[in-house]
Amino acid sequence: MRFLLELNQNKTYGQIPVTGPSGKIEYIIKGNLDNPNHTLYLSRVDNTEIGRLFADSSGIISSFIVDVVNHSLVRVKKFNTPMTNLFYVTRLNYLVTGSIKKGTYTFRAGVKNVADVKTIMGNSGVILVCDIQRPEDIPFILLISILFTQWHVTPLKLPTFPPISRKTSPNMN
Repeated sequence: MRFLLELNQNKTYGQIPVTGPSGKIEYIIKGNLDNPNHTLYLSRVDNTEIGRLFADSSGIISSFIVDVVNHSLVRVKKFNTPMTNLFYVTRLNYLVTGSIKKGTYTFRAGVKNVADVKTIMGNSGVILVCDIQRPEDIPFILLISILFTQWHVTPLKLPTFPPISRKTSPNMN
């Protein structure tokens, strides 16, 4: 199944539409990762949340957590070595290989390809093309692909959901 994520600032609603195999928008991604306490949200077009991705602040190794409805938490861990730049997705046991900087990478379970992601230039900006083999992997691959893109391009300014409000404490004057 092929999904297209159009990453540009031209959309007035400030969200990333995810076009499915049918050619129609099936999902919406909202949120920012430019701050450690921010979150990405994946929802259906009817605004039903499917999952979210946020930073895991515990531990020395840089990692993120993917929380998908009706699934246990999954961590994305980055292993920095002088020879390679590897990523590992726990619980799913996926190893991400390829070049994140060049925008072409593969999610693998052993020797089997689970998903391929490539970055192409479209008329109005960058487009992520995600070829995902299994339907149950869709929310994980979409959220993790946006994570990798946010690390290597200018962060997109997307609305946070739910809106973050500043509440003042009664003790503060």
